[in-house]
Amino acid sequence: MRKALSAVILLAVIASFGVSEAVQTNVIIRAKSKDAKFIGTKMGGAMVVVRDSETGKVLAEGLTAGSTGDTGKIMMEPKTRFGSIADGAAKFEAVIDIDEPVLITIDVAAPYIHKDNMVKSSTQIWLIPGKDITGEGVVIEVPGFSVDAQAMGKAKLVDNKAVIPIQARIVMI
Repeated sequence: MRKALSAVILLAVIASFGVSEAVQTNVIIRAKSKDAKFIGTKMGGAMVVVRDSETGKVLAEGLTAGSTGDTGKIMMEPKTRFGSIADGAAKFEAVIDIDEPVLITIDVAAPYIHKDNMVKSSTQIWLIPGKDITGEGVVIEVPGFSVDAQAMGKAKLVDNKAVIPIQARIVMI
């Protein structure tokens, strides 16, 4: 009886080595305008799509939400290697179930509410089961400007040249 029980336990232990369970892994992703602040709710957020780089399967997607961050920390204070500039800034949080390391591609499109001005940026990173990427998270820079035509005046002819007054709101993405 004792030998049979030992054999069953041994088989169970051997079998368990081949079985891996998915682990919830937390990832924070932030979109930051190049040389400016984070892309948050005011700009309509940034659309974030996280994919398995090998298969293309979408693992998570959603919009960044929150504030543009602390202007002083982002724009004024000198940056340090491990210093945080993202405290309280807009982010997208995902919980991804993985059972082995996976190379992920993170695509960001912003500003989401101004589709005519949308710029896409992406990066790749290895995601390890149970190794959360939180705090500052993955910060992806988005270059460019968001241009929103505000008003157009009446066209005039001045010295045989057409003059069309245009007002626009131009901000870094």
